[in-house]
Amino acid sequence: MMNKLLLSAMALLFSALHIQAQTISNAYDDGKPLGWGASVTGSNDENPITVTNYTEFVNACKVTTNKTIYVKGEISFSRSYSLNTSNKTIYGLPGSALVNTNRTDKSKTGILTIKGDNIILRNLTFKSAGAYDIDGNDNITVDGATNVWIDHCDIQDGVDGNLDVVNGADKVCISWTRFRYLIEPMANGSGGSDDHRNCNLIGNSDKNANEDTDKLRVTFKNCWWDEGCHERCPRVRFGKVHIANCLFSSSVVSYCIGYGYKSNIYAEGNAFTSAKAKKTPWKNYATSGSYTDYNITTKDNLGVNEEIQAKSGSEDYWIPSTDYSMSVYDASLVESVVGNEENGAGATLTINEGEAYTTGIETIAVETSLTNEDHAIYNQAGQRVNSNYRGLVIKNGKKYIQK
Repeated sequence: MMNKLLLSAMALLFSALHIQAQTISNAYDDGKPLGWGASVTGSNDENPITVTNYTEFVNACKVTTNKTIYVKGEISFSRSYSLNTSNKTIYGLPGSALVNTNRTDKSKTGILTIKGDNIILRNLTFKSAGAYDIDGNDNITVDGATNVWIDHCDIQDGVDGNLDVVNGADKVCISWTRFRYLIEPMANGSGGSDDHRNCNLIGNSDKNANEDTDKLRVTFKNCWWDEGCHERCPRVRFGKVHIANCLFSSSVVSYCIGYGYKSNIYAEGNAFTSAKAKKTPWKNYATSGSYTDYNITTKDNLGVNEEIQAKSGSEDYWIPSTDYSMSVYDASLVESVVGNEENGAGATLTINEGEAYTTGIETIAVETSLTNEDHAIYNQAGQRVNSNYRGLVIKNGKKYIQK
């Protein structure tokens, strides 16, 4: 049992660190960009402003200096807005959303195109009008930008796609983000697909070698391809793409991970839970003409009949640990952690208007005295845990993140 003194200390600590604690949605959430996007800083939480309509949003984005933008309520878009400036952080306050209801005029579809560098999007909900194959725009397109972190977003019903990374974009981390389609797809589009709930493209053409070679490096961590996702979860060309601890649960998915020309994919610790996701967790799209080179490695995934390591061409298999360090937990935990509606993937962070907070957790002492017998480790629920526990803990009256 935890004594009253320690309980009191924990209460004081969480009160004092309210802002920092907001970055942690659960014990597996690092609260910072990882992998290829680890160097992203965004605005450094400088110069905050709250926006409530499209004009205010655009004016804040146009500022050429660091800017921290808080989205409050629903903001309507009539076409995709091109974010051309750099060093921006955009937070969604609880209940907010960026919305575009245009579906049939492709020039008016989409919500956000990121062209500037060093951009953070967190806790944002994107809602479009539903899939329709007319070569329209995505909810989010990372277009040629470098250093982008998209975290805890809920991305729904893109007309063309939910989130694409294209045209030489690079060093992108997508974490704790939920992709889904809640609106039925529209048939008879000019592109020919009657079900275009195609979620994510990394690289949009086999012919973009000059632009995309050695670029399109993307880390997906703790993401959720939820109901309605039909394919491209994601489909990859050229990029070195790490997909780890992600959840694939759509009941209509035709395949999950597509490996295309010059892709080099490492998929580990993921959970494929629906019958269709288990049936086709990966699919080869590098199959025609001179565009047949690819690399893929899968490891320690749940729900798959067999792991694969396959390649065509002379390029070596990519192993993420050669470029960065990132912890991966057991795939058996993914469904309960990532799929948790309260604190898993999606817009599940608690953010206060106008208040900047750190992207990590600092070790901070509490004004209290503990006896030696109290020098144990406890989790957020007040349960005593062992030294191998990962996540937010209290030890000796101090707050730590244990890796």
